[in-house]
Amino acid sequence: MAEGSGSEFKAAVLAAYSVRRRVVRSADGTVSVLWGSAGLRISYSEFLDLAGVLTGAMLNPARYGEMARGRRARVVRCSMGQVTLHHGDLTLWFSPEEFEEFANLAIRARQKLADCAPAPRLGLPWTPQDEGFFGRN
Repeated sequence: MAEGSGSEFKAAVLAAYSVRRRVVRSADGTVSVLWGSAGLRISYSEFLDLAGVLTGAMLNPARYGEMARGRRARVVRCSMGQVTLHHGDLTLWFSPEEFEEFANLAIRARQKLADCAPAPRLGLPWTPQDEGFFGRN
């Protein structure tokens, strides 16, 4: 739990098939996407981008080529049918069925985010001091 403004913030499992295949929002507000032995810990906004790309890929019935692209994520289907997810320096290969399972997990997790308590604020809000401290320019 995070300490700070008096409110308590807890980690939340957003979606899961098992302990090794799940999406969790941590107490610090980051999102962890766990898939087998691979794990990706990303910011809230990066997760929203990733989930949006996966949603777009699910709606795109391309036989091969790029299925969807976001700020940091990209999904491509190769001519043999496998699907690759590129996120930053990470590349994951999926069978079409496994990709659908992975994408649905992330999409369900994004939908659940709306039902969770908001992420904690980072740092303290800035409040100006008296003018004498900085001086007048």
